[in-house]
Amino acid sequence: MKLCCNCCDGAFDSLDVRFTKACDNNCSFCIEKEGIPALPMAEVDNLITNTLKTKISSVLILGGEPFLYPERLLEYVKGIRPFVRTIYITTSLPKTMMNHGKEVFEIMKLINGLNVSIQSIFWKENNEILKASSQHNRLNILRALNDIWADKIRTSVNLVKGGLDTKEKLILTLRSLSDSFGCKFVKINELQHEKDLYISYEDIMGIKLPSPYSHGCSTMIDHFKEYGMKILLKRSCFLVEESRQATFTDLVKVIAKRHIKPQNKFAVMYEDGSVKGGWISGKKKNCDD
Repeated sequence: MKLCCNCCDGAFDSLDVRFTKACDNNCSFCIEKEGIPALPMAEVDNLITNTLKTKISSVLILGGEPFLYPERLLEYVKGIRPFVRTIYITTSLPKTMMNHGKEVFEIMKLINGLNVSIQSIFWKENNEILKASSQHNRLNILRALNDIWADKIRTSVNLVKGGLDTKEKLILTLRSLSDSFGCKFVKINELQHEKDLYISYEDIMGIKLPSPYSHGCSTMIDHFKEYGMKILLKRSCFLVEESRQATFTDLVKVIAKRHIKPQNKFAVMYEDGSVKGGWISGKKKNCDD
């Protein structure tokens, strides 16, 4: 029996950087709602120094919304670029990206990938689900980025009640992301710790997949080959969604994990420059992307 490794197993080499707590959205399912409050933002030089001290080679820059501070973000990326293997940034395409095209272009040249979060292919509905403070057309930014950087961009969509919650909506979304917005890589996410909003990919597709805990919660799927995109499915297991049941193979893995010590490094750096061994949260414990 082959048991796959998930991000929650700790077998990875990554530094998550909460670049800022600030965000121009107020998503009901945001994992930061249970995170610690905003901290004083350190000087970029301090962030660079503390990043390199971890000796971790892969950096994921998160928020909040990192692109609310594009000049500061560019300075940080420039500072760490010569010393790390990969840099990824997660964003929901704030208006500041429209007003700082030069900085965005320079950042895109330096990073390995951009993770773009959208909630709907209709820009007004997208803003409604995001509870966005700025009502600009974020989908136009996605299209413009894909015109130049499609190979670096992964567009993430969430399965969520009241939004993307049926097979028909998912098919329409994937087709539009490919045909209208030029996406080459899409990630479909199930929510974590959100029982009132959770939607199962298996349920809406009418299929049965192996347990995500023991067989891998992140899986490349080929159900939509006709759209010509890479599609990654991130599912929620029984640890983060109470409606999911553990299987026998899950039990085997739980027992096996007691005898396996993760070898790779993981840490979180907050906006004040402090580095922790993991995410500090309130009521929730969340797996990483």
